[in-house]
Amino acid sequence: GVNYLEVDLNWGDTSDSLTLSISTPSGSNLGTYHDNSDGTVNGRIHLSIDPAQGYVEQGTWKFKVYGESVSGTEEYTFNVYQH
Repeated sequence: GVNYLEVDLNWGDTSDSLTLSISTPSGSNLGTYHDNSDGTVNGRIHLSIDPAQGYVEQGTWKFKVYGESVSGTEEYTFNVYQH
């Protein structure tokens, strides 16, 4: 199984604000994360999903990126790594 997921949403522009909502395969909402959720305002949301019960839930995870405050358009990269 997968021990934890590493999630990385990176847009690099601190003048624009994106959010990331994460839902598990069973439908539980893990929350909506903001730029400062990882302790730093840097145009990036970088976090680990590390379940207390051992392994990451199998199935289809849902990740929703939302432009909370964006002038024009904002390009971003989004990656999920399994560990």
